[in-house]
Amino acid sequence: MSDTPDSEAALQSFFQARRHQLFPALTAAQVELMSKYGERRRFPADHVLFTQGERHISMYVIVAGTIQIERGTALRSRALGTFGEGMFTGDIGTLAGRAAVATAITQTECEMIVVDEECLRALVVAEADLSELIMRAYILRRVAFIQDKDGSGVIVFGSRQSAHSLNLREFLSRNGQPAAYFEVEQHESAAALMERFDISLADIPAVVTPGSVVLKKPNNRELADALGMSADNLNGKQFDLAVVGAGPAGLAAAVYGASEGLSVVVLDTKAAGGQAGTSSKIENYFGFPTGISGVALAGRGLSQARKFGAEVAVPIEVTSLDCRAGKTFDIALDNGEHIQARSVVIATGARYRKPSIHNLERYEGRGIYYNASFMEATFCTNEDVILVGGGNSAGQAAVFLAGHARHVHIMVRSSGLAASMSQYLIQRIDAAPNITLHTHTQIVDLKGEDKLQCVMCQTRDATPKAFNVEHVFLFLGAEPNTSWLNKCVKLDDKEFVLTGPQVQGVEWPLERPPHHLETSNPGIFAVGDVRSGSVKRVAAAVGEGSAAIQALHQFLAES
Repeated sequence: MSDTPDSEAALQSFFQARRHQLFPALTAAQVELMSKYGERRRFPADHVLFTQGERHISMYVIVAGTIQIERGTALRSRALGTFGEGMFTGDIGTLAGRAAVATAITQTECEMIVVDEECLRALVVAEADLSELIMRAYILRRVAFIQDKDGSGVIVFGSRQSAHSLNLREFLSRNGQPAAYFEVEQHESAAALMERFDISLADIPAVVTPGSVVLKKPNNRELADALGMSADNLNGKQFDLAVVGAGPAGLAAAVYGASEGLSVVVLDTKAAGGQAGTSSKIENYFGFPTGISGVALAGRGLSQARKFGAEVAVPIEVTSLDCRAGKTFDIALDNGEHIQARSVVIATGARYRKPSIHNLERYEGRGIYYNASFMEATFCTNEDVILVGGGNSAGQAAVFLAGHARHVHIMVRSSGLAASMSQYLIQRIDAAPNITLHTHTQIVDLKGEDKLQCVMCQTRDATPKAFNVEHVFLFLGAEPNTSWLNKCVKLDDKEFVLTGPQVQGVEWPLERPPHHLETSNPGIFAVGDVRSGSVKRVAAAVGEGSAAIQALHQFLAES
């Protein structure tokens, strides 16, 4: 199992250090203020207020009495603590109507203020001081929940040789849903537990929910539905703004749009954060001198968006955009649903390019990786790895992996890193004793049976050299995610979206010129890495996401 005594000790240390922020007690004046947003009710002892996995729960503020919080897995349940007078229930998922991460039961007869989901969102927007206290507690509770894998509720059985297993683990991790993970090749207790839940090796990967529901080889949507992570039915709903892509640019657009009163939906296939969400540490983002992980930055942006009422729906893929006629755009989703939006922000970003290497897809998830998170780092502890790429993402990954791997071999086809990587990363790479840069070098072949075992590399005019390496990380260039656009907007020769002045010279239907960041189709805007000529930096993406809302307001006013 993934938990250790050290992780349990770290969790308890976190609880002790932040207890006053995790579980604050409201003053009498604050409790009275809360009464404006809820209904005072009495509950008998041993009454279940809500259960783990239940969606759309209310916040409960305790006026008198005590309640107990419990959380468990299909194997066991345990008490997490007792809430008393002035304390309140919930975590960041409560704002969005997502599944409760615990069960709450009254220990004594209680008087409480019951604040429903809609009133809670109104409260955190209108009451600044209370909002700060509640949001801090909710975010920290989710952090504690993520760290507490032993009581996470979700059990995953997987294999290191299964790309599907890695995909499910990454999906859970990036969406703040920890899991007790059993690797069938290494954990001695895995076989007995699999037999208990009627799971065979042919069913791997398999997931057991807190309610003992067994999912065999689930896709991300099936898993999200079973755990209460996915959005409610969106079919037929209308929004002022649909943001496609929940990276930094898309989340920034959602935060600014929702905070200014627009009804906003954000759609993403995997998780908030986009490509930046996979970064181990971003150190050149303004305001974070010690750096911030991509997951933490994405989590903060997601919390802000939901605070202001934006619906962030994951995992949902937009399959097509109908922009032919009418005052709204019709957006088709991969689950058969359709939504309508008065305006659209394209923020689907870019994905790493796959090099033309024989057998590449065969080893994806089994030695070939496009992320370098803590999960992948555990696979290569005290082993040699190869990293291909010379951009900032590659540099951050190399420095991070050097702390886990025995040796990191960086391979680039160019003569060095200076043209594409920030100087601070180059300095760190130069200073690391276990990183070697190989210039004018590329991978020409991959070999192995069930997993990657050997990598053939070649320099200019040289004989290919074999590296007995089982882990290769690819960070090569960028290809835009624009195939779903259905020719609704004009693209450049590399299929990035044209915007603003770039649209001049192509078909434009209005007398006015395009707004800043507006595409060739009025009312559709593009921000971040997907936009032609964009600066591939997190700060630039956030700036574009916020700037698009100003132009979008002008469009909505016109229409």
